[in-house]
Amino acid sequence: MLTSNQQVRDASAATLAVLTERELAGIRRDEGARVIHHGGHYWEQTGAPGFFQPVHLLARLRPEEATRPTPWSWGYRATLTPNDASAANGTVPILRLPDLANYELNSLSANRRNKLRKCQRLVRIVQLTGPALLEKQGHALVIDSLSRTRHKNPPSRERYLEQVKKYFRGHHWCVLAGIIDGKLGGYLDGYVVDGVAYGSNAYYATWALPTNISTGLVFEFAQLCRRIQCVHTFTGGLHSRENPQLSQFKDDMGFVVDSIPIKWEMSPLVRTFIRRHRPHAYYRLTGTE
Repeated sequence: MLTSNQQVRDASAATLAVLTERELAGIRRDEGARVIHHGGHYWEQTGAPGFFQPVHLLARLRPEEATRPTPWSWGYRATLTPNDASAANGTVPILRLPDLANYELNSLSANRRNKLRKCQRLVRIVQLTGPALLEKQGHALVIDSLSRTRHKNPPSRERYLEQVKKYFRGHHWCVLAGIIDGKLGGYLDGYVVDGVAYGSNAYYATWALPTNISTGLVFEFAQLCRRIQCVHTFTGGLHSRENPQLSQFKDDMGFVVDSIPIKWEMSPLVRTFIRRHRPHAYYRLTGTE
């Protein structure tokens, strides 16, 4: 059973701060990211050193703003306003809920509705208001989850605990967790900037998967976003076309692939390397083959 020192509140009472692009840029800089100001927007280095994109990826820039943010970058990308789509040379394949304002149980497939009901019987979904539960149980859960999914390298305990500290330095991160018989079964995190909610990371213990905890956590995060009136978009990451199981899950949850026009550049050598050796990453970066 959870105790008060484990710092939780029920998901129905969860809260989430709404940031401006400037506020997010300051937070990312404080978290150690390289952030620069260019063309009226804030850009951060992401992935391999030398590649930049706006800290708020869906900020929707004009073509004259979407230019190389520093002479030393080997590549960049930025989404364009709808009126400037003709200037695009690629897309970013965003997963988003097409009608967040009306997203509810009937937005899910019939099979997924049954899984949500099962989760609601077995899992208590809460917002974490402090680091206690993650410090105690989170690292082992993340190692288990990443050993199964292999989508990135597992962190050391020290590096993981540093990330946990970032969650609770301010109020911009929301961490929803699923508790099963008093034990942490999984969690996801996200934040909101200028009306767009970004689902960032999600980790689920292998033993917790039969409870359909992933369905419950994603659904509850969407409900939280619905309650914040200024939030108009909820994105669940980028399309992972090489992962049919994940793609099916997102489809069942009601997400669609929205190919948003972008302007991008990449040095020819790096472009050739990524396109040849990491074609799925190249697709997510540029929307092209």
